[in-house]
This record gives sequence, C-alpha cells and structure tokens, in this order.
Amino acid sequence: MKRRKYSVEYKREAVGMLLDGATASEVSEQLGLSQGLLYRWKSEQLDRMEAAAKPGEANPKEQAEEIARLRKELAKAQRMNQILKKAAVFFAQEEQ
Repeated sequence: MKRRKYSVEYKREAVGMLLDGATASEVSEQLGLSQGLLYRWKSEQLDRMEAAAKPGEANPKEQAEEIARLRKELAKAQRMNQILKKAAVFFAQEEQ
C-alpha cells in the first residue's frame, strides 16, 4: 500500500479542529485518519508553536492542557446541572 502524504495546511486544519473542541474520534471519522496520527500532528504543531513563542508569551502546550481541563470541567458541570434539573422536576411532582 502506498503511503499517503498530507500537506502542512491539511495537518494544520485537522489539528485546528481538535483545538477547537472536536474529539479525536470525531475528527478521525470525518477525515478518515487514525486518532494516533491526529495526536502526533497535534503534538508536533504544539512543539512548533512553543519553539516559535517569544519569551514571556504563554506556553501553547500549557494553554492546550488548560483548555482540555476546562472543557472536562464544563462537561461535568453540565451533567450535574441536568441531574439537578431532573431532581427538581421529580420533587416538584412529589409535592403536588
């Protein structure tokens, strides 16, 4: 099987989808790529961004990690909010 080559722009767009919040499984399904390849491209792009960053600027890897942590925290808070809404409806019906 012939090895596929991807342009830098294609890689950048795929990684951009990851950084914008899409999951690796979503992006890999849409683009027909393996998740491992996407993670490698992401790591390489963050390394390049870190090397190009000027002293005093925020570290791109740290920013990406913080964004991922905040997204997980948001998802957890949204799940808890849904549970509380259902509980409120349940108890409101019980009082009637």
